[in-house]
Amino acid sequence: MRRLFAAPFIVLVLVGGGTSYAADVDDVKAAVDGYHAAISSLDLAKIDAVWAHDGTVIDKEPPDKTITVGWEGTRKNFESLIAAVAETSIAQAEGPHIQVQGDLAWSAGMVKADGKTKAGEHNSGVILEADVFKKQDGRWLLVSHITSVMPR
Repeated sequence: MRRLFAAPFIVLVLVGGGTSYAADVDDVKAAVDGYHAAISSLDLAKIDAVWAHDGTVIDKEPPDKTITVGWEGTRKNFESLIAAVAETSIAQAEGPHIQVQGDLAWSAGMVKADGKTKAGEHNSGVILEADVFKKQDGRWLLVSHITSVMPR
């Protein structure tokens, strides 16, 4: 009789505890979309809001030849972007393909990026994105963003 009583309790603990995997995936998808919206806005405050701000973040943007480690350098990357770009838009072309394990999540996808520099040069292309997010204070924040322009 004890086994029959204990089994439903165990199921409730396993199923009922914490947020669901599907909800976390949806929240990470929203974080990816939020990053794209922040970049498209060219608003540094919006970009700041989607990133963790510590020395462990990693960033590699399409024009960069090196990887930036740390929030200070990452923020400088975006200051340079905003200083050079007049307009930009990012649209998801494939994915994002998202996996979640606890407070860490990663995603990979392809985006179509279009932009115009303040000098009038137009750029467009497909970019591979590989991101890592960490859940901090209930929010999924970027801790790694690696990009590469796909060959035409």
